[in-house]
Amino acid sequence: HHMWEAPKKMDDAEIFAAAMNESGFDGAALVEGAQNTAIKQKLIDNTAAAVERGAFGIPTFFVGDDMFFGKERLDQVEAMLAA
Repeated sequence: HHMWEAPKKMDDAEIFAAAMNESGFDGAALVEGAQNTAIKQKLIDNTAAAVERGAFGIPTFFVGDDMFFGKERLDQVEAMLAA
């Protein structure tokens, strides 16, 4: 929502935290966690794995071996998960 429906400057920690708070998450904890070395490494590892599977942008979703790119594909992802 905060990236595609009501765009905000999500690379600004204060704006990000406020957006996460608005969505029911603990924004401060998420910003703090983003500075954690282990979490950063997990992001690097997950990004490398996604690229290896063929991901080329965000958002990308995988259902089994099927890849879906773009928020407009969420209905297809939901349909596959429900099948």
